[in-house]
Amino acid sequence: MLFGVSEAKMETPGLDGTLTAVAKALVVRGARVKLPIMMFALVLGAYAYFYQAGGWNQNTRLDLTRAIVEQGTVRIDAYADNTGDQARKDRHYYCDKAPGLSWMAVPPYAAIHEFVSLALAAWFVTVVTVAVPSALACALFPGLLMAWGVRVGPAYAAAAGWALATLAWPYGTLFYGHQTVASLLLAAFALIAVPRACGEAASPERMAAVGALLGWAVVIEYQAALASAAIASYGVWAHGWRRGAWIAVGAAPPLIALAAYHWVVFGSPITTPYRFSNQHSRSQGFFMGIGLPKLEALWGILFSEYRGLFYSAPWLGFALPGGVRLWRAGRRAEVIVCGMIALLFVWLNASLVDWEGGWAMGARYLVPCLPFLALLVGGLFTGHRSPALFVVLIAPLSYAFLAMLAGTAVKPEVDLNVKTPFTSFLYPHFFRGELAVSTQSIDSAFAPPHAARQAWNLGNRMGLGGLTSLLPLGLWFCACGGLLIRGVRRAAPARRSSNFA
Repeated sequence: MLFGVSEAKMETPGLDGTLTAVAKALVVRGARVKLPIMMFALVLGAYAYFYQAGGWNQNTRLDLTRAIVEQGTVRIDAYADNTGDQARKDRHYYCDKAPGLSWMAVPPYAAIHEFVSLALAAWFVTVVTVAVPSALACALFPGLLMAWGVRVGPAYAAAAGWALATLAWPYGTLFYGHQTVASLLLAAFALIAVPRACGEAASPERMAAVGALLGWAVVIEYQAALASAAIASYGVWAHGWRRGAWIAVGAAPPLIALAAYHWVVFGSPITTPYRFSNQHSRSQGFFMGIGLPKLEALWGILFSEYRGLFYSAPWLGFALPGGVRLWRAGRRAEVIVCGMIALLFVWLNASLVDWEGGWAMGARYLVPCLPFLALLVGGLFTGHRSPALFVVLIAPLSYAFLAMLAGTAVKPEVDLNVKTPFTSFLYPHFFRGELAVSTQSIDSAFAPPHAARQAWNLGNRMGLGGLTSLLPLGLWFCACGGLLIRGVRRAAPARRSSNFA
């Protein structure tokens, strides 16, 4: 038994069954059961605390959900005026994104939309479809590092770093597909890598669950096919063709559903809504806009203040030495997979015409590869105590945490024309206590500069304003973080297979 999942026959690997199987990974023996639960609670609280209101990307995704629930159609004609992200075919409007996140939102939206405002419904479906999968993945993250020989403390620190000191945090509060995809990819990779680290073969049921996770990642964001191919190849290599074939079995249901959607709506199983989108850049290149990377874009997405990954989260730069250490520790295949996923998304982002990602506070197209970079950073702590490394990492981690807190609390979707989003926009607003500044509603295509604010945090809902509105979040961090630290200190030294035997 690995990850707490029985080798008995599982149900058909649909999304619900797969997420249930992944959730069972949190059920471990001994005192450490509290650690993943506390990590889950910490991250879920941090992500669910914020409601970012509207924007073209999240509006068009919710439009598809609303059309399915309220009108029984996939046409968003009734809502299309609230977004510029549209696909138009035969005089009808459709969501121009992959449909997976909108499909996931159908059950929670159907359950509450008649009883609450549209804004509260949008917040709730974002929590269910983005925050919850993210929190589950963050709870799984330390166990993967521990299976590689990383001690329990550094393993949980790396997980917290991914969750709260990278773009995972702001995009964990937005109804975008990036962070949900990152979570599904990480879970799929862990389901393969942990049995291999423990010297065991993954069961057919587990490999089918891997396929379901990878398939759903593609249904949510087409670009996830890049990472899914890398992880699936790793699964075949690690556990053989016979077991690896079950990945295709698990991936078949979501991919068949996606092909059927394309066929019915756009006329062919391989025709995506981007063919009919008003965002024409997605039709360029040989896959989803991928072409030759541009040097300007590489600098912009990696180092510039405008969108630089290492500008806002410099601690991720330690992925290179961490990967070297993991390589020397015998985790060569895992380093190759993590590095390949990161390089593929950098290539994708750097070759796009709109590489800046529109209104954003960073290189949002890189969000799906962030957990794999964080895993490589965690590799620095493979096999021994390294207190000096903790000291070295404290400053860049703290800086990144502040940057992500400011961006998440103020507004992750910074105007495209603001070339220094942190120093010119986010930090000034944050330190003046001007939080949740978005004036664009989930049902509007525009953000009037002097209109009432549509975004909020849970502190605002309690009647608190300014920086004081973050006080309940700080108390939540203290409670969950304190329990985590206490549990880590009490835990026995991590063995490679500690939580997974």
